[in-house]
Amino acid sequence: MRWGGIIGGVALAALGSLSASLSESLPARAADMTPVVQRPVPSTYIPAQFWWTGFYMGAGIGDGWGSAPFMDPLNNAAAASPSIHGLLVSGVAGINYQFSSVVVGVEGDFTGAFVKGSVIDAANSVEAKVFWTASITGRLGWAIDRLLIYGKGGVGFDYDRDTATVVASGASVLGTANHVGWTVGGGAEYAITEHWTARVEYDYFKFASKAFPFTGPAAVAPVGGGVAINLNEIKGIMAYKF
Repeated sequence: MRWGGIIGGVALAALGSLSASLSESLPARAADMTPVVQRPVPSTYIPAQFWWTGFYMGAGIGDGWGSAPFMDPLNNAAAASPSIHGLLVSGVAGINYQFSSVVVGVEGDFTGAFVKGSVIDAANSVEAKVFWTASITGRLGWAIDRLLIYGKGGVGFDYDRDTATVVASGASVLGTANHVGWTVGGGAEYAITEHWTARVEYDYFKFASKAFPFTGPAAVAPVGGGVAINLNEIKGIMAYKF
């Protein structure tokens, strides 16, 4: 009995010591454990390439400048060439079709023009005013995703009003004309969103001299004369692609 009691006491003491040791080490080990962090999976999303195919309409403003070679009807058709300059307000509509990186299209343009200029020749003052221009053109471009570089060309139209005035008396004659000519140009267009695009464009209009009657106080009868128009247009245009 005596030895059994001693052995039992030793065993109980050993179990108590082991329990105390485990209770001290487990919290320490738990504190040392590092939480597992989930790393984000890299995104593999690639935005779709912009596609230029579709119908569009737009508007913009710009600047026009050039010359108006003038045959003065009050000075034996003497030649004069006033420089012309002024504000432009434009509207455009067209359609594009894209295959691969090539974009082809047709566009109509109408521009209200506040373009005018005058000059004094040997005896008289001659003035030319362009009220509007219009064009129907084909477009050919190269698309680099959202950027389109293009050229255009086709038929152009205008309406101008032209005046010759005798400086000494102030008497004048007036003529108006609708010209038909040609136009070429080009520009760069960028798709800001899936529907809105912005462009900067340059166009050149050439209208050959057209003879037409001038009438007014200085003319006893209709007087023959003529005006040609050479016009540069640069415009910024915002368009909506449907």
